[in-house]
Formats: sequence, structure tokens, C-alpha cells
Amino acid sequence: VLGRCIESLVRSLHDVLPLNNVELHKQGLLLFTEILKRQPVEIKLFTNRGVCIEAIDLLMETVNCPVLEVVVEAVRAVSAFLRKDHLSSPPIPYEELQKLLEAVLKRCADLSPPQSSKRHAVSQKLLLQGQFLLNTLESFRNACRLAVEFQSDPMAQENAFTAPNSESKDTLNNFSKFLLRICDTLCIPMVMNYLERAVSPSVMEVFISTLNTLFTVVPNMRNKFSKKLGMGTFLITACLLILVLFLEQEMSELLQKGLPQLNYTIAESLLLLAETPEPFSLDQSLCSHQHCFILLLYFACTHGDRFVPEAELFLAVRNFLLSAQDHGDCPPAYVLRAALYLLAVCQDKGKTLDLVKEDFIPTFFVETEVSPHSHQPSYRKYFDIGGER
Repeated sequence: VLGRCIESLVRSLHDVLPLNNVELHKQGLLLFTEILKRQPVEIKLFTNRGVCIEAIDLLMETVNCPVLEVVVEAVRAVSAFLRKDHLSSPPIPYEELQKLLEAVLKRCADLSPPQSSKRHAVSQKLLLQGQFLLNTLESFRNACRLAVEFQSDPMAQENAFTAPNSESKDTLNNFSKFLLRICDTLCIPMVMNYLERAVSPSVMEVFISTLNTLFTVVPNMRNKFSKKLGMGTFLITACLLILVLFLEQEMSELLQKGLPQLNYTIAESLLLLAETPEPFSLDQSLCSHQHCFILLLYFACTHGDRFVPEAELFLAVRNFLLSAQDHGDCPPAYVLRAALYLLAVCQDKGKTLDLVKEDFIPTFFVETEVSPHSHQPSYRKYFDIGGER
């Protein structure tokens, strides 16, 4: 009975699509979404592959609707649809799911920045675009979770209806590789583009959660994907936006202003640390970017993410502090503590560092009340940059 009801609803929504009634489309999609979200796991809605394909076609059509409010509801429905209990009846329509996800991501990526002479109108449209992006990322995250859950289901690995001695593209392995590929080509650029216009910890929280799930989708490609992220600009702007909510006010303000502008590769950021501002320049953006990157390195290091070799990291931080001292600048205490921690954990990692340790004791280290040579793990308590020294 429920299967026939959902079939009737899907076909009714198809029938009203040609009508120019935005509210009717939104309410129909809202009803569809609520059914998908609230349906008990033990009761299957899509036991018939044909109805499942019809539902995917419906979502494809609404995602491509020119009215953004309808598209936002459509993507929310896609997110609710991508549940294992809705798609566990073999054969799994992986190719159709790929087309649906690609349509959602491209629709979101194609959104142009709002243009208007009225500030309120721009703000409202930017909020709607932010919600659209959030819904899109939640849909993609659910697709990644789906791929992980299907790894333990032998019936979901291959298309059971593939002819003998023939190779099917409709497989979990191909679907998983598609998720990695489209994350690289669409997801990351799309998120970075949005963050150039707005700061959104909620967007970054969902996206980082998505990446975390994606690492387990194709385990044998995890290292390659990690290295690609480390070489790109995403890692520089992403990692701290969630932490901003939990830090002291001064640091929080620095990160909120500086992180969206920190659009450099790792190599460029290391060179950035040694740069000095022009004489008599009033532009503080260089210092802001340097301080943000020092904090990013600190948080990455304390969480075990060494995306910069210790020798290179030591020299880069050393150059930053020497440059600041030569320029007569004294970074904030929390930046100094972060820099000192990085020097401490890196200085004994390689013989090449011995050549630079002894000639480097900047005068402003006395303000941290910690010796720059206090590198033992037991001294870590002194480097709590979010609290007291």
C-alpha cells in the first residue's frame, strides 16, 4: 500500500511540474521529503526499481528548475532520498544516482553571486544560496555515507542482473570513484568560491564531515586524496572555521576576517611567512594572513596532521619571527605561543635544524615566559593558546 502511495505521489508531482505554480511545487516536494525522512527503516518505500527511477527523474527535473526556492526544496528531498533503506533493493541504480548528484552539484556551482543595488536583496539571496549549498553538501555527504554502508552488503557490490562475462559500470566501486572525482572537480571549488563571499562555520562543518566520510569510501585512494587536499588551497581556509566558535574573542575576530582571504597553496604560505610589509605601509593584511597561517599550522600539528615536513616548518616559522623582529613588530601573545610550540616540536626532528637553532633567540620571546628550547612533550601545557599562559 505504501509503495503504491509513493508511486502515486511521484507521478502527481511529475504532472504538476509543467504548471507555473511555485508554491505548489514547493509544498509537493516538502511532502515528499517528510515522507522520505519519517519512513520507518523496516518498511521499504521503493521495492520496485521502476518507481525508484521515476523518483530520481522527478528530483532531476526539480533540481533543474529555474526558481531557486524550488531547487532548495528539491535538494533537501535528494538528501532525504539518499538513505540505505530507500535504495537497498537490488539492483542499486548507481548510474542514475551519479547523474542526480552531478546535476545537484552543477546546479549549485553554477549559481552566480547576487547582484543588486539594494543591500538587503543581496543579503537575502546570499542567505538562500548558503542554504542551498548546505543542502547540497548534506546530499553529497549522505551519498558518501551510502557508499560506505554498501561496502558491507554483498548484494550492493555488483549489479546482479549483469550478463555473464560482461562488465557493468553500474557498480559500487565505480560509484565510489565518482564521488572522489566529483568532490575534487566540483565540491571543493564550489565551497571555496562561496567562502570568498561569506563565512559559514555550518557549511564548513558539514563539508569537513563529508571529507572525513569520503576518506573511507575508497580506502586504497585515501593517501592520494589526502596529498591532493594538502597541495591545494582548500586546507588553508577550511580547518579553523569550526574552531573559531570556541576561541577567545581576539583570536576569533582575526580568524573570521583572515581565513576567507587565505587562498594560498602550502608552498606559497610558507614563503608568505618570510615576507615583510612595505615601509610605512598601513595595510595589515599581510600580518593577518601570516598570523592565521601560524595558527592553522599549530592546530594541525596538535591534532597530528603534519602536512609540512618538520625541517621546512621550523625554517618557515623561524623566518617569520626574525622578519617580525627586524620590522619591529610583536605578534599577539597567542600567535607567539603557537609559533614557539611549532619550533619546539620541530627542532629535534632532523640534523639540518642544528645549523639554525643556536643563532635564533628573538628578543620578544621573553614575553611568552617560556624558553624557546623547552621542546619536551611535558612542556605542552605552556602552549595552550586559547587559555592562560
